[in-house]
Amino acid sequence: MRGKKTARRLSLLIALAMVLSVFTGCGGNSNSGGGGNTGSGGGAEETITIGVLTPTSGTEAFYGKDMLQSYELAVDEINAAGGVLGRKLSLYPADDGCDANMASLAAEKIISMDCDFVVGGYCSGATIPALQLFYDADLLMLISAANSTQITALGLEQSFMLNSPGTHALLTLIDLCKSLDVKKAALIHQGDAYTKDLSDLCEAGLPEAGIEIATVQVMDKGAPDVSAIVTAIRNSGADFVYWCGYHADGSNVIKQLRQGGYTGYIAVGDGSASPELITACGEAGEGVYVTSPPFVEFAVGGEKFVADYNAKFNMNPGNYATLAYDSIYVLKAAIEQADSIETEAVRDAVQNISYQGLSGLIKFTQDRELEVSNFIILQIADGTFDLVIID
Repeated sequence: MRGKKTARRLSLLIALAMVLSVFTGCGGNSNSGGGGNTGSGGGAEETITIGVLTPTSGTEAFYGKDMLQSYELAVDEINAAGGVLGRKLSLYPADDGCDANMASLAAEKIISMDCDFVVGGYCSGATIPALQLFYDADLLMLISAANSTQITALGLEQSFMLNSPGTHALLTLIDLCKSLDVKKAALIHQGDAYTKDLSDLCEAGLPEAGIEIATVQVMDKGAPDVSAIVTAIRNSGADFVYWCGYHADGSNVIKQLRQGGYTGYIAVGDGSASPELITACGEAGEGVYVTSPPFVEFAVGGEKFVADYNAKFNMNPGNYATLAYDSIYVLKAAIEQADSIETEAVRDAVQNISYQGLSGLIKFTQDRELEVSNFIILQIADGTFDLVIID
């Protein structure tokens, strides 16, 4: 289907053929991989199959399942309208568990099944090792959520980030801090590709905006007791704490900060921008700010998306639903513009695309980052997220 196939890819296919023989190949029409959508055509050439790399197990499964369901909604809509270039779309999900080793295995599986394109990427630390494998296999990937600047540093011309990079998060955070007259900020990360990248950007960028870094703390993943971190932050004199990690540990940090007597402002990065954060924090979450990706509830046309999502899955969409949904439509637009599914042609179309989606305007820089920031500021109030507008 694509113009070139590497020798490595062919050898991998042969090596894994017997293991994967229970599945229908990615070019086919069956619900392979436990949940892929089905094209109605009768042969491999009638289906364009998209590998999906998301965490559907582990602590970040909430996000991965939400992204997968958003992809499914978009694919169903497109197929009902006639598909792309007269061909149906199907999905081949592979669970990366938000883990680098699992992500590599999931990427190998997607490659071996001869998928045409890839979407997904929630945890940057899991996405990064998969990207080189996809590049070597001549696969284009639209990254819906992962946004570490380490992805950009790889320089892989077939990887595009639809989520705003950490540099955009920093600018949003600076606006928030200035509106609150913050003097000294404490940062907490967990040492991985996403959280440390965001913390490093803030550690370098906040002082340039006149905001002192009071302390930088590192929390082990899953650590039940963070009292030492709480004490260090209280002693630092910080009037603002920015949690750079994911919501599962973030809620624990927030609760212990409040229980430990910290009364300053608390904000979290986009990795914690989830309704699950509100549930897990309880009363301790009241007033917490979020530098967030675009929430569908605040998007133009979001009401219909929420209604359609709820009708299909009997639940409301999460915070990366808009970006995941838009990823499929950006891919559709690029394929139609290229009038081809050849990797180079579609890649060039994506590079030059200008698409107005639910998440905002999608255009890419020459480094394949999102050109215009889509970050917003939310605040937890009365058990829900309110949109914060800063003049």
